[in-house]
Amino acid sequence: MRRYPGIPELVEAEMKECGSDERWITPHEIRDRYGLTRYQSNTVSAFLRRLASGPFGTFPFIVMKIEMEKTDNPSDPKKYRYLLKRRRASPAQQSGNSFARLEKM
Repeated sequence: MRRYPGIPELVEAEMKECGSDERWITPHEIRDRYGLTRYQSNTVSAFLRRLASGPFGTFPFIVMKIEMEKTDNPSDPKKYRYLLKRRRASPAQQSGNSFARLEKM
């Protein structure tokens, strides 16, 4: 998580706070809520795009869909929203450390 220092934790905290397993989220929303800089907002966007291409380690959410928000003025910067969804735990994650179980056998 070296490329995204602190960002996964902020995204996870935002999802836990809303108490939903699926939710639309924007980098701007996280930036405003946690007082991030514009650069950090770009890092949030990069992290969410990374989640769209597949799981990120043990991070419990994936991005199911990315949509561009409509703006009134064509010269406004493009804004995207991301549909985050809690991913199902794999059998290995559900059962804990499988190596520890094998050693007991």
